[in-house]
Amino acid sequence: MKFTKKDYILRSLKKVAHKRWEYFIISRVIHKLDDDHIEFVTQQLVRCKNGQRALTDLYFPQFNLHLEIDEPHHNGSVAADERREQDIVDETGHEMIRIRILDERGIERELPEVRVETDSFVERLRSEKNAQQKSGTFSPWDFEHRYDPKRIIAMGEFSVSDNVLFRTQVDAMRCFGFTGKGHQRGIWKVRDGSGDMLWFPRLYEHGMWRNELCKEGKVIYERAINEDGRASIRKQRKEFEENPNQNLIVFAKARDSLGFRLLRYVGTFRVNLADLSEDHLSFNRERVSETVRHPA
Repeated sequence: MKFTKKDYILRSLKKVAHKRWEYFIISRVIHKLDDDHIEFVTQQLVRCKNGQRALTDLYFPQFNLHLEIDEPHHNGSVAADERREQDIVDETGHEMIRIRILDERGIERELPEVRVETDSFVERLRSEKNAQQKSGTFSPWDFEHRYDPKRIIAMGEFSVSDNVLFRTQVDAMRCFGFTGKGHQRGIWKVRDGSGDMLWFPRLYEHGMWRNELCKEGKVIYERAINEDGRASIRKQRKEFEENPNQNLIVFAKARDSLGFRLLRYVGTFRVNLADLSEDHLSFNRERVSETVRHPA
């Protein structure tokens, strides 16, 4: 059975139903907003500027806007090994808005007061949409085609700020001229003579690797945690020394807030030859956008 926008909305609300204030505020925002063109994500994992990770209660990707509900005893920070597979966005350029549940005396606020603040947030969302509509930059939430490579191909180019997501490696590869039916490896060479490679890493510990995207999304560290990984590092190191200007177009593997597989474009990187060792490589982000490539 096809997973629809209705399924997504209902499942997202069900996921937070066990938290009374979070459920009250999130459901009120969604119901008062009453706008199927505005995308939202519950429990979005965020990479903070200090390198730590946190969960925000409600995220609106079109506006780079987050809502955090400060419930009693609530701690949004997430340890490095928790939710390691979940899709993560960088907070740089994003705005965090908080609704406090306790007043200055540490006493739980009354419902009418929280309603007013919640409704004010809804008005902020409507204002953001109106501003984008006036400037011609608003892109409605098209759930059914959200992960369709045809949408990106039609755009002609895309950037990290476009929140480009795919479900499969092949879908990402379609944007670079791939016409085949399947691909299992974690890397693929673009067939346009550029030498560019698409890389699909897991940016967390997995198998023989402990990879990490850090420094506000500008550096990827690829670390080997066993001998097989170190053998791969030696091989890669030799290849990169022979071709130091090779671009790696990176689509990081992750899972969305409901557990479905995702690939997110996080930028285009090059190896840093000044930061190599027997057990790690590092890659610096060279650009945050790419042009679609068509089949030769």
